[in-house]
Amino acid sequence: MPNSGNDIKSKVKSLYEIMKEEKIQELEVNSKEYSLSIKRKDANENKQVAVQQAQKTALQPAAPAAEEKKAETPASSYGETIKSPITGVFYKSPAPSAPAFAKEGDVVETGKTICIIEAMKVMNEIKATFKLKILKIIAENGKPVNSGQDLFEVEKA
Repeated sequence: MPNSGNDIKSKVKSLYEIMKEEKIQELEVNSKEYSLSIKRKDANENKQVAVQQAQKTALQPAAPAAEEKKAETPASSYGETIKSPITGVFYKSPAPSAPAFAKEGDVVETGKTICIIEAMKVMNEIKATFKLKILKIIAENGKPVNSGQDLFEVEKA
């Protein structure tokens, strides 16, 4: 199988290009044939984040450090968040014209799909692991999310 090495190189290059276009920092792929983890760092993106954070800080009134910490972690006021298990694109419905799997205020039963994360053209259903109430949808529909990123703020129902 002399071509298998070239096939993998081609796949890695394609994945990396997609990551650059979608501004995804990490990607993990597991298949029967191979396991792959790609991490990239773009200096320009880091500068943009720093500028955005500086602008945000400049617009906020001065506050004690404890209050700033609370503002950075709003999930603590609700109790729990559901995090993305993988890096990909977040979708709150199965198709653009279809209704959302779950909306803010909905009570969701254990095992019900609450969103989809698309990774490498595979639609991965994210399901509720316990009965919950959606308090807030954090992720933006159709936008990339990273593994471990908060998707929903929830409370046990």
